[in-house]
Amino acid sequence: MQKQERPIKRGVTLFSYSEVINVCMDLEDCFKDLYDMGVSCIEILAGNVENYPNPPAAWVDNWFRLLEKYKLEPGEFGHWFDTRLFQDRYLDVDESLPYLEADLKLASMLGFKTARTKLTTINRECDPAPGWEKYLEKGLVHAEKYDVKLCTEVHSPAYLKTKHIQDFIDFIEKTRTKHFGFNIDFGTFQDKFPDIAAKRKGQKMRSFENLNKPEDLRAVLPYTYCCHAKFYYMDENFEELTIPYHEVMKVLIDEGWKGCLIGEYEGPNKTDPDFVYEQTHRHQILIKRILGY
Repeated sequence: MQKQERPIKRGVTLFSYSEVINVCMDLEDCFKDLYDMGVSCIEILAGNVENYPNPPAAWVDNWFRLLEKYKLEPGEFGHWFDTRLFQDRYLDVDESLPYLEADLKLASMLGFKTARTKLTTINRECDPAPGWEKYLEKGLVHAEKYDVKLCTEVHSPAYLKTKHIQDFIDFIEKTRTKHFGFNIDFGTFQDKFPDIAAKRKGQKMRSFENLNKPEDLRAVLPYTYCCHAKFYYMDENFEELTIPYHEVMKVLIDEGWKGCLIGEYEGPNKTDPDFVYEQTHRHQILIKRILGY
C-alpha cells in the first residue's frame, strides 16, 4: 500500500534546543528527540552548521546519515538576508548577494527547498529596510538557480494587515515568483500570558491591542510555504496557554494549506534539557490531536 501523503507535515526547529545543543546535547541527540516525537521534518539554523557556510564533507555526510537513520526530511533552513553588516551603512545589492548565494547553495546542498529568509528590518513593526524590492529581485535569481523558496517571517509584533505584508503580496503577484513568500509565526496570534510569565517582576508585557485574528491567515496562506508553530508554555493537559491554537489550526486545515508546520519553543527554562524535552513533546501531542496524525 502506498504511503498517504499528508498535506501538513509536523516538524521541529533546532532553535528550540538553542540553549542546550552543543552544551549537553549534540546534533544526534536532537535528531533522536525529533524521532521520538514522530515528526517528519526538521529546521536548522545557519549557526547549527559546522564551519558555516562551508561545512566539512564529514559533517555533510553525517547530516544525511542522520536524516536517513531518523526518518526526517529537510523542512526549512533558517538564515538572514542581511544588508546591515556595518553600523554606519547598508550593504548595496551587489555586496549582499554573495552572502545570500552562499546560504542558498548550502541550503540546497543539505536538501532544503525552503528557507526562512529574515530580511533586515528597521522598526518594531518589522518594516523591511528601504530598497528591499531591488534586493529581492536580484536575490530571486539565486533562489531560482538553487530552487529554494525564500520565506520572510511574519513574527510578533508585526501584524498581518500591516502595509509591508500587502507590499510583499503585491511584489509576489507582480513578479509571479514561486520562490518568495511567507513563514507565518504563530506568536503573532498570542493573546495572553500564562501565570508563569505574568508574575515576572519588572518585565514589560506586550500589549494585545489590535491583535492578529486567526481569520487574518486566510489572505496570506496562498503565499505561505512554511509556518513556525511557536509555543511559549504547554500545560499538563497538552494545551498552549498563550496562543489560540485550535482556531489557528482550523484555518490551516479548512483552507487546505500544505507545508511544514515547525514547532518552535521560545518559553522559559530553555537551558534545562528536561524541561525543553517535556515542552516540545507536549506541543507535538497537541498538534497530533488537532491533525489526527
